[in-house]
Amino acid sequence: MKTHITNQYLWVIALLLCAGNVHAQFVKGLGDKAKKAAERTVERRVERESSKKTDQAIDSIFSGKKNKKKEKSTGNIPENKNNPVSNTDQQNPDKINSNPDFEPGSKVLFVENFTDDKEGDLPVNWNTTGSAKVTRMAGSDAKWMELSSPGVFIWDKVKNLPENFTLEFDLYVPSTFSYYDYPLWIVIGNMKNKRELMIWEKYKEKRGKEKRNGLLLMLHPQEEGGKKSGYSEYEIWENSEKIAFNKIKSLNRFNVNNNKVKVQIWKQKQRLRMYMGEQKIWDLPQAFESGQVLNTLLFSRYEAKDGNYFYISNVRLASSDDDARSKILNEGRYSTNAILFSTNSSAIQPSSDATLQEIAAILKENPSLKLTIIGHTDNAGQKENNLALSKQRAASVKNELTKKYGIATDRLITDGKGDTEAVSDNTTPEGKAQNRRVEFLRN
Repeated sequence: MKTHITNQYLWVIALLLCAGNVHAQFVKGLGDKAKKAAERTVERRVERESSKKTDQAIDSIFSGKKNKKKEKSTGNIPENKNNPVSNTDQQNPDKINSNPDFEPGSKVLFVENFTDDKEGDLPVNWNTTGSAKVTRMAGSDAKWMELSSPGVFIWDKVKNLPENFTLEFDLYVPSTFSYYDYPLWIVIGNMKNKRELMIWEKYKEKRGKEKRNGLLLMLHPQEEGGKKSGYSEYEIWENSEKIAFNKIKSLNRFNVNNNKVKVQIWKQKQRLRMYMGEQKIWDLPQAFESGQVLNTLLFSRYEAKDGNYFYISNVRLASSDDDARSKILNEGRYSTNAILFSTNSSAIQPSSDATLQEIAAILKENPSLKLTIIGHTDNAGQKENNLALSKQRAASVKNELTKKYGIATDRLITDGKGDTEAVSDNTTPEGKAQNRRVEFLRN
């Protein structure tokens, strides 16, 4: 085993030396601007390849200790009453060999579920160079934004992005979507003004004049040749130069059969990870320059056959700057929106696992530490029901920590405050999301 790991490190060193020689030949004779772009591309490629080999070495050690899991279907989305889709739109079970490590941001910044928007209208918090409208799916209370035409769709509420954040949203396409329908691009970037919206229209580029600065992530539910699997790409742009790009195929979590998926994006300083259906598809250690300013979240798509549109819903942007360990041990209090529950229920959603695992690790590292877990709700519903629900949710968190992670029950006390201790305005979706939280107090 030791020899195996050593060989991996030798491979990385060889790659670095080789990359240095290739790099020297490649940039010879280029101008300063081209040199910089080439250097950044080589750096990213070397880091990506070395990171992949290191991960493989580590995975080979622990592969015998991890059990493969069967993930069940999350169910299909019903037909769109305005754009009917076939009943073959369904999720199939899929086997994965690792647990998702996505950790939702602990402080909600903005949420978008289109609750207050009129069906058939462009959502009030969005702007576009094309057309979009709010719609429903038959049999579901959720509202979706239909990206109805080619263009750019920008979330106007987002004026700046923190250094560390998470973005989550539900994505849906009809099962009739084909390889010849154009993909969806997700943009995390920097714009000086709204006039620059046009530079993110993927298929209307003016080569060399885009002034792009940011990251593009692409999703498509069908490969060429009629294959029932999706694919994804990314592009990194710095000052009008596309300095890195790549493509992966055979995505089984998002395709014309599995056509409704949760997309999760996690930025930590320069690093970016992307997940689909809790399966990691991208891990880019140098997706951004250190200290790069980002102020824009938008979607971009080009033409498709009538009815073959992209739909998004339940958009959640949250910062992930809070350090649970520091807050609990030094300040004695930690509050998080990252432990999520089903609506009007105390059932904990799977995306909460990373946060609960972190709390459990803090407790294990500090055997004398005892915590009070306090549930909070928004003001929807009757006060007595909210109080009971908040107590039940706190109890669910305790139960998870004791049964799944082995924390002694006498180290955890539970309580609930219902909607009596709001930290934000309950009249907005963002305020409600911030009020739905779990607190951990040091005893």
